[in-house]
Amino acid sequence: MAIKGATEIVYPDEDGMPIPDGEYQSPLLVRVVGSLDIRYRNHPDIRVNGNVFIYYVKGDPNRRFAPDCFVLLDFTDEAMDSIRRHNTYLLWEVGKAPDFILEIGSSSTASRDMGSKRDLYARLGVREYWRYDETGGDFYGEPLVGERLVDGEYRRLDLHRDSDGRVRAHSDLLGLDLMWEEGELRFWDSVAENWLLSHEEAQAQADDERARRLAAEARVAELETELRRLRGE
Repeated sequence: MAIKGATEIVYPDEDGMPIPDGEYQSPLLVRVVGSLDIRYRNHPDIRVNGNVFIYYVKGDPNRRFAPDCFVLLDFTDEAMDSIRRHNTYLLWEVGKAPDFILEIGSSSTASRDMGSKRDLYARLGVREYWRYDETGGDFYGEPLVGERLVDGEYRRLDLHRDSDGRVRAHSDLLGLDLMWEEGELRFWDSVAENWLLSHEEAQAQADDERARRLAAEARVAELETELRRLRGE
């Protein structure tokens, strides 16, 4: 029964404000989130998203954050129902914080990413926290950092620097290598031995396959026509 005079608490799915450094971050965000989304699109128990408000204190709409990219493992039907119903992420209904979060460095977000956000993610139990700096270090001081939560505190994952300038580290949660090369972040699947594709690359690949299929079908039709001609049909 509703309590007379009670006010329903609203958890907005946006704040009406432009994304800080949106012109810079948006293309990077789209590529990173898109690559992981393609990988897990056929896994209903895994949720990939980014730049979505996550509310973490019930009753307080001001206690929220919006990671650039997150992956939620063991995604349940109840969690999906909650996200669809509210069009946002209520941690107490979804049941837990994302397992994997990646932030993209920018001038307006870097200090929070390395400070208050990092502390909050540890408190909420985010199991892996990654930071990607396209510039190679202007924002975070280094191109790529991955951290694993151990006993409530983040510990850095092993980082490998190749002689050609590439920087890479392995995510145990995702089973992927994250690699920074000349400003670009890519994901390597060592089991399938291939790079994850962005949406643009996946579409280009699909278009190319379709063009080859249509060309093959046209060639078959041409040969069938020639065969009928030779038979005098």
